[in-house]
Amino acid sequence: MGLSAERLDHWTLVTSDLARTQQFYNEVLDAEPLERAFPAGVNFGGTTIDFFLESDQQHPSPGSDHHAYAIALQDFDAWAEQLRKHGVSVSFANFGRTRMSMLFDDPDGYHFEFVVPMDSEEVAIREMEKRGIQPRGR
Repeated sequence: MGLSAERLDHWTLVTSDLARTQQFYNEVLDAEPLERAFPAGVNFGGTTIDFFLESDQQHPSPGSDHHAYAIALQDFDAWAEQLRKHGVSVSFANFGRTRMSMLFDDPDGYHFEFVVPMDSEEVAIREMEKRGIQPRGR
């Protein structure tokens, strides 16, 4: 038997503007604010996200990595509308024959993916075509 991890417990981001970051996560993503003095943060999708204000020693560094959260198919379009309503640029893709994704950045450039895993390739193709997403590998 190998070792395993239970879940993503938390991730930490450095922000250039704490108020703007809190507003984005609370209002745009509807994350639950954490009731604690330090560090500021939220609970989103069962994961704690800690916010640390930029300093001389640390700066926002989103890089090319991203955090992917599974969402329900019936929420996909509503999430896209929610993000656009708040001026967030959204793009769509698929990474795997049964997965449909929405990609966006937070105000400091941290990359997010909302992914809908689907039960069958037939359902995935139908849902992607509905939204004009070109399935890969066809």
